[in-house]
Amino acid sequence: MANENLPTQFAEDPTSLAAVGQFRRLMLDYNSAVKVVRTKIEYLDQEYKILHGHTLVDSLQSRIKSPESILEKVQRKHFKFDLRTLPDEMHDIAGIRVIVRFEDDILAMESRLEKQPDIQILRRKDYITHPKPNGYRSLHLILSVPVYLDAGVEPVKVEVQIRTIAMNFWASLEHELSYKKNVQHQAELRQELIAKAQLVHQLDQDMNAIKNQIRAEDAQSL
Repeated sequence: MANENLPTQFAEDPTSLAAVGQFRRLMLDYNSAVKVVRTKIEYLDQEYKILHGHTLVDSLQSRIKSPESILEKVQRKHFKFDLRTLPDEMHDIAGIRVIVRFEDDILAMESRLEKQPDIQILRRKDYITHPKPNGYRSLHLILSVPVYLDAGVEPVKVEVQIRTIAMNFWASLEHELSYKKNVQHQAELRQELIAKAQLVHQLDQDMNAIKNQIRAEDAQSL
């Protein structure tokens, strides 16, 4: 999303009244997009439960980056601090994390989002099949979501992360290690987390297989 009609004051003085007003407008767009995606996911989950007798989603989290987080990333990535181009450069200002129980549920949720006629998947990063070097696993999708404004429809980007409970448990601890200062034996702990990531992945696969066996036997008994 890039609005060419936005003024240039934000690039020159992010504290100006015009810049603050435009920033608030941008955050309103992102909040609206998050509500759209959350509502869709919640509806798809309830529909899945009616059809299959159990839900896909264990929990759902959403957030909009704070101004401080946006500024920190702009500086770290050397982006131009301009509201006209920022949404095209930073795709994770709005984010939703979908926590599911089993690996199969990740692709099940993705396929349902793909079928939504008003949502476009712009980018897909599969960190489950191809985990990061530190062991991180998750499926990342960048969605384009329509937000309806007085002037018309504006496409807004929302990052959706889909992961299992076990993946999320591991990622939360890795995030804490990465952002806490003065942790003793940090290098050793990081290596231990890398090793544990493989155990978490194996657990996910084992639990997924057990789930499939249970549900297959239930289906045969009907």
